[in-house]
Amino acid sequence: MSFDFNITIAGSAGQGLQTIANILLKILARNGYHVFSSQDYMSRIRGGHNFTNIRVSNKPIYSTNVSSQLLIALDQQSVDIHYKYLADPAIIIHDSDSIKVKKSTKIQDVSVPLAKLSKESGNPAYVNSAAVGALFALLKLDLNDLVSFLETRFKKKSIEQIKGNINAATKGFTYASENYKNIKTSIDKVRKKNRMLINGAESISIGMIAGGIRLISAYPMTPSTGIFTYITGKARKFGIISEQAEDEIAACNIALGASAAGARAAVTTSGGGLSLMSEGISLAGAAEIPIVIANMQRPGPATGLPTRTAQEDLNFVLNIGHGEFPRFVFAPGTAEEAFYTSIHALNLAEKYQVPVFILGDQHLIDCCTTLDKLNLNKIKYKSYMVKSDKLEKPYLRYKNSKNGISPLAYYGQDKVTFIVDSHLHTEDGHISEDKDVAKKLTEKRFRKIKGMKKEFYGPQYYGLKNAKSIFISWGSTYGAVRETVDYLLEKKKSVAMIHYNKIWPFPVEESIKLIKSRKEIYVVENNYQAQFNCLLMRETNVNTAEPILRYDGRPFNVQYIIEKYEKRQK
Repeated sequence: MSFDFNITIAGSAGQGLQTIANILLKILARNGYHVFSSQDYMSRIRGGHNFTNIRVSNKPIYSTNVSSQLLIALDQQSVDIHYKYLADPAIIIHDSDSIKVKKSTKIQDVSVPLAKLSKESGNPAYVNSAAVGALFALLKLDLNDLVSFLETRFKKKSIEQIKGNINAATKGFTYASENYKNIKTSIDKVRKKNRMLINGAESISIGMIAGGIRLISAYPMTPSTGIFTYITGKARKFGIISEQAEDEIAACNIALGASAAGARAAVTTSGGGLSLMSEGISLAGAAEIPIVIANMQRPGPATGLPTRTAQEDLNFVLNIGHGEFPRFVFAPGTAEEAFYTSIHALNLAEKYQVPVFILGDQHLIDCCTTLDKLNLNKIKYKSYMVKSDKLEKPYLRYKNSKNGISPLAYYGQDKVTFIVDSHLHTEDGHISEDKDVAKKLTEKRFRKIKGMKKEFYGPQYYGLKNAKSIFISWGSTYGAVRETVDYLLEKKKSVAMIHYNKIWPFPVEESIKLIKSRKEIYVVENNYQAQFNCLLMRETNVNTAEPILRYDGRPFNVQYIIEKYEKRQK
């Protein structure tokens, strides 16, 4: 029998919420549970209100839940804010001295002297360890697993701090075990299996490393920074150069210079930083320099909501850069998809000598999920650089080839001379203003599109084969849409979903085949202007699609989509 249990860990920035969440997630994953977590945090270092939702199940899960069966409240406002979102029944773990919970038949009040126990252990800051100890007792998880994890997590701390945290966790565990032994949760034991726990930032990073990245440059910008910092941490091990630039203009140009010299290169940024990279991306289009741009979206315009999620940059990446030149746009929907997409992006950038965009968002980047394993057989690395002894002489960097792809060499090779230029240029790279050259060069670049389209496998289809109603997701809306379809299928509704990871070049023929003759089409996306919906209608000439939109900086969940869907059924 399957179960689905939701835990919310809430408090203010600086109280150690992420410590509790990380400990719980990793130990649950190691014990064979499927987990999915999402973060909601404010753009501040201390104070405010932050929380993490963790779903636990014995089957794969793909999105967050609104209702929680258990709340760990580290301050009073966390109880006040989340009380209305608690299930019936629900458990609240809180400090017995500083936090009050109103009595209710639906609430099981687990009042633990967390502050007192942490002080007894040597430091009031150990309160999060005391809380996680109490949580482990209620979930019937092994205290030894927790102790072992704390020893590893705090190994760089002093002996006093390691012992203090373990002491606090043990005291919290003991107190809850002795005083609340009759409280039960719906988390059943599962067959132990060490599952991989990974978030979107790690997935993209590992994919880039597997794809042969040799230089990453960035000016740090939330929510993309996690990619840059992860790769930087592995740079020495894998022979990667990591460069934190003075601004996004420099970051883009550093990557272009490295790529022109033969290194696989990428930049990470978000919307505001991408704006500054526009001229550099246009240079990549003109000079046919491979580059991967990982743009992790957040709500705008301008600074907007730096720590929230959105899908507002689709139109921007489809059109960024003055002039006309081809590009790829990908929008992975899961951590697993993000891994393979990143490898694919680096290969395609080099093969077609175009900018490739990986379009993610805060929800994708920060969400943690469990995977059984990554299929290493799907990793395909292929270099498209041509060595000097294989080049035709004279070497024409921009040879007007049949498929639009010119031979790509790199600097420093014997007897290879070529020019990379941002001007209109001839096949050998020299500046020209000839009208015939202008026409031929533009046509050459766009002949690549035919091959680029063949690189795309069609959108993913899930659900009833001939469903009357179709939900369409792109990017990070995948999880909530998939679980919505599962819910409606259980209700005997005729539904299915189509998920787009490959956005551009748009898969026109495949899309028309999948959506034609459908009674209802719902496009689910995190923006106000229904950007993907408009793209779909423009490219397929299908004008029956209806958008389901959210633009408050928060991700979709099943309840939100069902509510919008049911209103339209009336």
